[in-house]
Amino acid sequence: MFDSVPLTLRARLAARYAELRGKLERIVGSKDDAADAIQETWLRLQALPEAAPVHNPDAYLLRMAANIATDKYRQDNVILSRGELDELIQVADEASDPERIASARSDVAALSAVIARMPARRRAILIAARVDGQLNSEIAERLDLSLSTVEKELRYALEYCKERLPDVDAAQRSHIAGPRKY
Repeated sequence: MFDSVPLTLRARLAARYAELRGKLERIVGSKDDAADAIQETWLRLQALPEAAPVHNPDAYLLRMAANIATDKYRQDNVILSRGELDELIQVADEASDPERIASARSDVAALSAVIARMPARRRAILIAARVDGQLNSEIAERLDLSLSTVEKELRYALEYCKERLPDVDAAQRSHIAGPRKY
């Protein structure tokens, strides 16, 4: 006789628990989070209404568990509550006073002038890394250069900016392995 879909999925989850948990561990990067997501999947399957047959139960279960893990991650990593966020929106932005705006515009103009005086390849590498957020390996591939050449040119570009812009804080804090791929 034809079994119900939720019952079939629960049986499949029980039979393939270790394999599904292992795959989920690779997706979420944590044994504990994977185990918690698989457990929550089991609980949700018990409350699942009758549905159309699932053609690939393993993929369905893995996707369901991955979605649960993602939701849990997002829930756990909320930094501010909705009320706190609303309060922050009402706070006056001190960074937008006319003096800071003028200073920032002056810094940008000075940086633009320094960058314009760089050799073309060095300038292209700096802009790709710091403005476009590209990884050094991507820049090397795009410009048909070795990775070490890109790293060296980026280091030279940053040092060039630091030497010529001693009063610009952003130029002084810059380093070769800065944040990328935002």
